[in-house]
Amino acid sequence: MKSWEVIIVGAGPAGLATALQLERYGIKPLVIERNKIGGLLHNANLVENYPGFPGGITGPRLIDRFMKQIEDYEINFLKAQLEFLDITDNKFEFKVRRETLFSKISVIASGTKPRYFDFNIPGEVRNLVSYEIYPLLGEEGKQIVIVGAGDAAFDYALNLSNKNYVRILNRGKKISCLPLLLERSKSNPRIQYLEDTMIAEISLNAEGRITLHCNTHQGSRQIDADFLVGAIGREPNLDFLSSQFSEKAIQLENSGKLYFVGDVINGFYRQTGIAVGNGISAAMKIYNHLKENL
Repeated sequence: MKSWEVIIVGAGPAGLATALQLERYGIKPLVIERNKIGGLLHNANLVENYPGFPGGITGPRLIDRFMKQIEDYEINFLKAQLEFLDITDNKFEFKVRRETLFSKISVIASGTKPRYFDFNIPGEVRNLVSYEIYPLLGEEGKQIVIVGAGDAAFDYALNLSNKNYVRILNRGKKISCLPLLLERSKSNPRIQYLEDTMIAEISLNAEGRITLHCNTHQGSRQIDADFLVGAIGREPNLDFLSSQFSEKAIQLENSGKLYFVGDVINGFYRQTGIAVGNGISAAMKIYNHLKENL
């Protein structure tokens, strides 16, 4: 099918919640996802504020629960990179895999993308640098450096320290993570926190590992590692929107045809529970919109 009532971009918690609620109304959407279903939950060490899970639940285990739930519905998923989203003649146009899909209503649940390091990364070490940690969760006994001072950096460190040794590099002195995460990290013998440590250069050493050439308040320092992870912030993932689309976004939202849900709009308030609520709310509004416009 090339034409759908509703197309959802993204299969993280917000997109999945939207699709599940629409299915309950008898509306069958298409969900476009370029990577793995579950979004940033693949990186999460422990989700402790999602109701129903005393003691918390790991991100991957929560995704498994989501997957079991969506198996009860025949939700249509398309694993593909969305190249371009525009609107013409009152219809949304999705450019995917050299073809165009159409919908009356669009839900943007595309989440965020990482902010990248501002120093040069030579080609020979690029496969050792990441901005997500789920590709590293199978590693054991490695030395991993994480750059950042927010919730993500410390949560990533706690997750990876189960089987590895982790250094957290803070380019300044200010720490912006939850006190609980900081306390857990400080009490973890596999995690070392270094402040006022800024990477100036990165190279590949003779052992095939990364050497980080850092500037500190005490002078220069070299740190060797097997992997480098960036956790220096995220921003809305909206690169696929046309300029025309962006100009019309407010009008489309006001008309009940366009919805932004989850991390793509939540900024500092990036939480699974909030994203799920956004998705359910959007689905309810879509149902009422379609009912009123029969």
